[in-house]
Amino acid sequence: MVRIKANFFFIPLLVIITASAASYFADTGKSWYKTINLPSWTPSNSIVAIAWTIIFILTSLSILIIWNKYHSVRKFRIIILLFIVNAFLIVGWNILFFSHQMVGLAFIQAMLLIGNLFFLIMFIWRFSRVAAYLLLPYSAWIIFSTVLTLNIWILN
Repeated sequence: MVRIKANFFFIPLLVIITASAASYFADTGKSWYKTINLPSWTPSNSIVAIAWTIIFILTSLSILIIWNKYHSVRKFRIIILLFIVNAFLIVGWNILFFSHQMVGLAFIQAMLLIGNLFFLIMFIWRFSRVAAYLLLPYSAWIIFSTVLTLNIWILN
């Protein structure tokens, strides 16, 4: 009989909690967001929702690969810490941008998120290229979102 490890439940649960918190804070600023100037290339809400769903699924898979295969590696704790910091940064961006309408600080937060993802991918790459590749769409989206945030800041 195959035993399912607890982390196959808890890691996706933590990712869902992170996604839910980010979504909650995004929803708090929906009315404000509809009133600001946006670049013409701003994606629709449905595209954003699809992108984040894919990103959270790929991130869960990346964490699971690292957790299950490399938990005894010396740098494992650093990798997990970077994932945790990443979760706080993404929720924090939503708080700054949507809840507090602090677009400039949200831009700085997005830059921190890019740095966090860079280090995360760099550390993971040494152990699992698959787990690192799973984070590349996330990185591309965050870079795009950061440029979008900068443009929104400039326009408003």
